[in-house]
Amino acid sequence: MTVGELVAANVVDRRLSDGTGREGPTGIYLLGVPGTALPFDVFRAWKVPTGVVVEEIDFFGPSGRLVYRWGPEPRRMLGSMDLTLSTDTISNALFDEAGTYVVSFALDDEIVGEIPVPVVVQQAPQKLPKEIEDGLRKSDVIWVGVEADGRRRLAPSWFSYKNGRILLLSQREPGPEEQTVPGARSAPELTVVTRRKLRDTALDEFPASKRLLEGPEWEDAAKVLADRRRSRVGSPAESIARWRTTCDIVELTPVLPA
Repeated sequence: MTVGELVAANVVDRRLSDGTGREGPTGIYLLGVPGTALPFDVFRAWKVPTGVVVEEIDFFGPSGRLVYRWGPEPRRMLGSMDLTLSTDTISNALFDEAGTYVVSFALDDEIVGEIPVPVVVQQAPQKLPKEIEDGLRKSDVIWVGVEADGRRRLAPSWFSYKNGRILLLSQREPGPEEQTVPGARSAPELTVVTRRKLRDTALDEFPASKRLLEGPEWEDAAKVLADRRRSRVGSPAESIARWRTTCDIVELTPVLPA
């Protein structure tokens, strides 16, 4: 005997659902792969006998892998003669694939329904809010790092900024030659903190999706960073030659609310 019926379901970007509700266009948006999705709402309409069930929502990527799981969470149902309407906002879903996902809805470990949901990479804006732009353009240092197990690890980091993107150099092995940014190699997303000029107690903070540069992109970014490096020892070419064997360069795209 089935647990109940999933009458309707939809997954809608939070910016759109504010205006369109559960009837909005289905889709999830990323600013990079891998990356944390922009917040989205998951709508469900259930017909399930009265009582408490355990609900779980699984997101299977184009490869067939389970990429993200919401729940399990207890849910009280109103009964088979009524619709139980549920909406949850998800703001911390990490996706490492783009494409069409299969989203399955389960109650008490039984899959009750599935829907296809496109997960697409959205082009990031080339201009950030003025206060953040000012903080990046007028400062030489930002704090960058990760949060894990309830602990925050941030390091002061010199950087370059242009057209909505932050470039960072990170030495793979910590040492006195260059900065090592926590999570630069391993984390899909980093936390960035900037300070507003002349207002040291007021901080702008935001997550940023990360992309590790390679090949020609690495070389182009290295030239930009070498020109930016204020305490550089030797010529730009000498710095770049040293960085090739010891350092990563990452491109950060701020993830900001619409």
